[in-house]
Amino acid sequence: MVATFTGKKPTRMDQFEEDYTLVVAAAIDADVARTADRVLVNLANLEPLVQEFAVNQLVHACQTAARAERAGEDLDVVVGSLCHDMAKTITNANHGGAAAELIRPFVSDDVFWMVKHHQDFQGKHYYELLGLDPDAREHHAGHPAFDLTARFADDYDQVAFDPDYDTPPLEHFEAMVREVFGRKPRRAE
Repeated sequence: MVATFTGKKPTRMDQFEEDYTLVVAAAIDADVARTADRVLVNLANLEPLVQEFAVNQLVHACQTAARAERAGEDLDVVVGSLCHDMAKTITNANHGGAAAELIRPFVSDDVFWMVKHHQDFQGKHYYELLGLDPDAREHHAGHPAFDLTARFADDYDQVAFDPDYDTPPLEHFEAMVREVFGRKPRRAE
């Protein structure tokens, strides 16, 4: 159980004293321990979001992750695949960048980069129809995670809208989510 501060709580950070700061730090640490719970709720909130696709965004997330898992990808890639569109619960604009920043402290740098740039890589399959550059991924050529991101976009993500695919439910991924988001968070550089 986290200790609570019994004194008068400061209203400004420049008024913090050591005893109060230690209590706040402990409360924040306890809150970090609930990250996996919040990620799972956020993912579940993708279910009503359909956007005219053949499946809702929760099924898409689970299907993308299942494809990565069945291809033998490591845990970070599978969980990154599951979480790649989770920021769509808030906005579609820059959803890859927003989701990437949310998972960044818990996954490898390559998976962070994969999620952040997945839209440019998916563009190969449809950007031309929108008058955009279908070769947008080539702007990232030479990056260490280029091949991973291409594989993610081409083999797992862009094909994960199939209502007939044997898609496991979110519960299948719960232990994986808890393992990844149960790690001590790294500071972003």
